[in-house]
Amino acid sequence: MLLRETIIRKTIKIFYLTFLSSFLSLVFAQTHVLSEEMNIRLSQILNKKTLTLLITDSGLGGMSVCAGLEKELEENKSFEEVKLIFFNALPEKGIGYNSMATIEMKAEVFNQALISMEKKYTPDLILVACNTLSVVYPYTNFAKESKTPVLGIVEFGVELMLAELKKHNNSDVLILGTETTINSNTHKNKLIENKINSNQIIAQAFPGLESEIQDAPESETVKAMIELYLIEAVEKLNKTSEPIIAALCCTHYGFCSDIFSSTLQNLSDREIVLLNPNEMMINTIVKKEIHNRFPKTRVSVSVISRAIIDESEKQSIGGLVKSFAPLSALALMNYVYDPQLFDYGG
Repeated sequence: MLLRETIIRKTIKIFYLTFLSSFLSLVFAQTHVLSEEMNIRLSQILNKKTLTLLITDSGLGGMSVCAGLEKELEENKSFEEVKLIFFNALPEKGIGYNSMATIEMKAEVFNQALISMEKKYTPDLILVACNTLSVVYPYTNFAKESKTPVLGIVEFGVELMLAELKKHNNSDVLILGTETTINSNTHKNKLIENKINSNQIIAQAFPGLESEIQDAPESETVKAMIELYLIEAVEKLNKTSEPIIAALCCTHYGFCSDIFSSTLQNLSDREIVLLNPNEMMINTIVKKEIHNRFPKTRVSVSVISRAIIDESEKQSIGGLVKSFAPLSALALMNYVYDPQLFDYGG
């Protein structure tokens, strides 16, 4: 009798994993956002009762993903317990990846951060909630050697753009991001690989905007910078009445989505479709198919940083998420400062 029950339980588990893996494959089949191996690993991770999710960024933009996960996990009760760890991969205050001279230098610094994430926290999954670091990640040794699954945000942005372009074949698509993200051409090349005409793709960098948003997302400086660079982008648009598809390819930019939307609308009489990949990354973890598996989900949040986080940064970002993610806001206010968090030679 016991053997029969064991076989039945194993059969149910195998069926569940197969179903979830197949569902994920179906969702991402068109653009191959996730490999078949990653689909299987992710389905296994999402079948667990307890999770340790590590979210990383080169600054605090990824706190939007951390906060979104807190909210969705508590509301949808997909797991028994989840530890959310936000790991700021910025090496030092004022030293960002976009200021580093080469991709090799960026990869070496991020590689050391990834090693620390794995060694100190043994996460079930690392979410790179940063387009800049998602572009850098494939160049790291960690990407080639580690067994810890890692999901970057670039693929989700591409998926969203392709979905909208299916609805509006002749639309222009604006890729809005940091210098590292734009100069890599990663988003653009993935769109071209999926048969999108390169003439429809306008990539626009916003140098330094992420830092200004982190300090004061609603400041006049932020508004002026967004307008300045969007004017440059709009000047490159094709003459068509189709909607403008604008993708916020920096996690910081989501904190200013209303400013991006209203500024674009003021600069053009075309319909604006604003895409935020942060939301798709969150929904990949908290899927409808696994909602309400448990009566309650216990969520804890911690924030760790090698770089000093100023009071103004804590107040500005914390204030934006406090109303819907109080644990994330509190963790940011009481972040753990660890100058030895990972190796950095400078």
